[in-house]
Amino acid sequence: MVSLALVLTLLAPPSGTAEIAGERHRELTRPPAEAAAPAPWVERRELSFAPVEGGVQLRGRWTIRSFGTGWFSGRLFAATPGLRVVSARWGAAPAALKVDDEGGTVAGRVQGSVELTVEAFVPGDPARAALALQLLPAVRGSIAATAPAGLAAALRVDGADSLAIRDRHWSGAQALELSFVTPPAPAADRPPVVVAKVGIGLTVGDADLRGRARAVWEVRQGEISMVELQTAGLGGDLEVVGANVRGFVREGERVRVDLQAPVRDRVELELRWSAPIGRAAETRAGLPTIAPVGVFHSEVALQLARDGEVEAVPDAPGWSYVAAATLPAWAQGLVEGTATAALVQGGSQTTGGSLSLLRFVPLEGPPMVVDVAAYTIATSREGRALVRAHYELRNERAAHLRLTPPAGFKVIGVRVGGQTAAPARAKDGSWIVPLLRSVETVTGLLSFPVEVILLGESNEWHRRETRELRLPTIDAPIAVSRLTLHLPPGYRSRKQPGDGDVVAAFTRGEGITYGLGVGEVGAAQADAVFQDAVQAWMRNDFTAAQGKLDALRGMGAKNENIARLQSNLDVVAGKSSGSQDMSLQRRVREQAKARAYADVQAQAALKKQAEEERARGEYAASASSYQQAIAVGDKLAQLEQTESVEQKTTNAALAEDFRAVQTKSSGVKQRRRMRKGGGKAQASTGSSVYDFDNDAVAGSFTTPTGGTAAANQPPQVAKVPVSGEGEFETPADAGHDGLVDEAPVYGERDAASAGEVAVGGLGAGQEVEKPAEPIVTPPQQMPAPPADVAGTAVLRKAMPVNSAEDAEPPLAAETSVTRDFTEVVAVQRRALGSLKGRRVAARARRAERQQTLDTKFKAEAPKRDEADSKDSPNLGGMPTPEVHASALSVVVPAVGEAVRYQRLLLPAGAAYAVEISAKEPLIAKE
Repeated sequence: MVSLALVLTLLAPPSGTAEIAGERHRELTRPPAEAAAPAPWVERRELSFAPVEGGVQLRGRWTIRSFGTGWFSGRLFAATPGLRVVSARWGAAPAALKVDDEGGTVAGRVQGSVELTVEAFVPGDPARAALALQLLPAVRGSIAATAPAGLAAALRVDGADSLAIRDRHWSGAQALELSFVTPPAPAADRPPVVVAKVGIGLTVGDADLRGRARAVWEVRQGEISMVELQTAGLGGDLEVVGANVRGFVREGERVRVDLQAPVRDRVELELRWSAPIGRAAETRAGLPTIAPVGVFHSEVALQLARDGEVEAVPDAPGWSYVAAATLPAWAQGLVEGTATAALVQGGSQTTGGSLSLLRFVPLEGPPMVVDVAAYTIATSREGRALVRAHYELRNERAAHLRLTPPAGFKVIGVRVGGQTAAPARAKDGSWIVPLLRSVETVTGLLSFPVEVILLGESNEWHRRETRELRLPTIDAPIAVSRLTLHLPPGYRSRKQPGDGDVVAAFTRGEGITYGLGVGEVGAAQADAVFQDAVQAWMRNDFTAAQGKLDALRGMGAKNENIARLQSNLDVVAGKSSGSQDMSLQRRVREQAKARAYADVQAQAALKKQAEEERARGEYAASASSYQQAIAVGDKLAQLEQTESVEQKTTNAALAEDFRAVQTKSSGVKQRRRMRKGGGKAQASTGSSVYDFDNDAVAGSFTTPTGGTAAANQPPQVAKVPVSGEGEFETPADAGHDGLVDEAPVYGERDAASAGEVAVGGLGAGQEVEKPAEPIVTPPQQMPAPPADVAGTAVLRKAMPVNSAEDAEPPLAAETSVTRDFTEVVAVQRRALGSLKGRRVAARARRAERQQTLDTKFKAEAPKRDEADSKDSPNLGGMPTPEVHASALSVVVPAVGEAVRYQRLLLPAGAAYAVEISAKEPLIAKE
């Protein structure tokens, strides 16, 4: 054994080598076969035609190339009546040419390259009828033709349109048609036919109008050496530039442009100009007009834009408004700033128009104004006073309100616009309250409430008391100051209406107080609802804002703020009055449009999502996304100016896509219903057809009705589909009432424990068809056994179960159990009941666990908060902020006699104090 192993080791091939059979080695080392050289080909062809008596003389030269040496054979010309070859040479020797009924064939040996030269006569008159020839083609070639005097040669190549041959035509095609035609008149003798296109861009600035135009002339016939324009509304600094412009002359409103050389194809010019505009709030300017003169047809497009605060409203009868994206290329890129409108006009007659230039000029006045300063004060016998100051403020450009409380008073709460404010304390003891910017409306600025709560201490009241009560000082003018002073309980005022500022009832400022009484609970509610309406307007939620205003009217509230905000909603809804300021209407709509950027992005995202779903074939989801995008677009369309159709065009395109997707979605649903309906119809008519296309939904075999099985044959079995996942087999002679309805499948499937259920008599040794998966059919959909069926059920395996505790006692495998149809139904019903019970129990256990976790989390929350507060140091060493005022809103108690004071027109920073004179009646004190 040792010697044999040694021999094998010595005979083994060395490392890095492999042993193969000799035949395989010869196949791998055989030299490669030489590639066959390509056959000779015609590299170039040169043809010339010349008229002779009775026909046309043809001269041709073909250059034939070959790699190495080879033989060439090809059809020189197709059968042509009367064609006669005068000479044909293959290089220096005569060519081997065979002429028969199908034409002429040439053959020869090629070594490198050879030239075939042919001269032939073709009878016919090309001036009367075209000569059709089929000649040997080439990779490339040239064709030259000489026509008789007064005529011109025209050629058709491979059925293409006729081409006039001036010098030479480059083609190596096989099919040629030669004709002599009357030449067209010289370009100078034909009247020019010109089509013109003019694109105008007008940019409205704060001080001037800047215009830029692109004029294009397309010469369809003849030639032109100069162009003319009829203009209007162009400034005196007009400039005309172009690639072929010699110069231009302006004679009134007519502009003539001389070209350096005659043009037969295209002329493009660019015009620039500017014109000043007035400084008034509303001015008018004419739309520029540029009309080409002497053209067959012209198109004009105008785009309007602005790069300042001046609004431009076009009045252009005869023009059509379009989306800027639909403008042709020659009308694009001519404006600066934000495009506001695009107009087009076709035809040779160009009509003018005008622009209404609206400039927003704010009225000069203080940065902020208090319409109504309403004070409600409650006093006590001890000298304590609680003050609620409610300022209805219109703020145009102020950043804050400075408030100085009177001596002995401190601020305990500040609210601005119904929200908590964080005022700052100045060194002089005043408070600096940050302000909101008033919302602009068509009829003026909206006021918003600034509420300040103060608490003060003073001397105790005497039985007869005369004292002065100072009010807070603010750095804004006050139109109306209204004060309601509640004396201590038991005191009576000694002042009568008319004594100083005492009044019996307030007579000013009612327009801003909702008609509910400032300081009352109803007024506080109205303030809150109105601020909600303002916030909805700022979110562009116009429906919610209108609902809040309607709720205010239902409360009986009515004031100037409600009317002002309603005017804005009317502008957006298209209900604005013609008597309102147009510049303010457009300004309000532009502000709302600027706030709608999120809606623009949302619509673009919905459109992209709809397109992706459409590409995936999810038509129902795509239709839903399109519908949402259209809803957002309808909201955006309300914010467009009257001359803009950008959003309307986008919405129309989305609506068209939505209809197309909806149609496809309806078609898919209809086809599914037809498949399902078709399966049922087949079952009822007894056809035995299997629907392979819809196997997952309604794959089933159906059984013909009527008839009985032979005694020695198994009965026919009908399989009832169960949601495409299994089949319930039933005998064919049991009828088909209710046996082909689709039923959902309940429970889990296990391929390893697939059961088999068959109903009907089976002979010994007969195989029972096995469904792919076990079946659990809901009891309400199980068919009742027919009265005339007396069969046996063979259950090969037990029904599958999901847990040991709910399992039915298993039946022995491969054991035949005689049961009737009712027993099979009972087994399946019990399986379904156990499945439902397990699901309910599982849900109860999950809910119990979640409740336990929630209880534990709430119990540990205070401990975690305490630990977090101890472990988290003060960041950056900053001191803990000192709170001076809170978001406190107070309803002042009306417990004593009310005394009303009213003062008009307090300038900014003016101090205001009311005189109190009261006494306590001589009554016994408890």
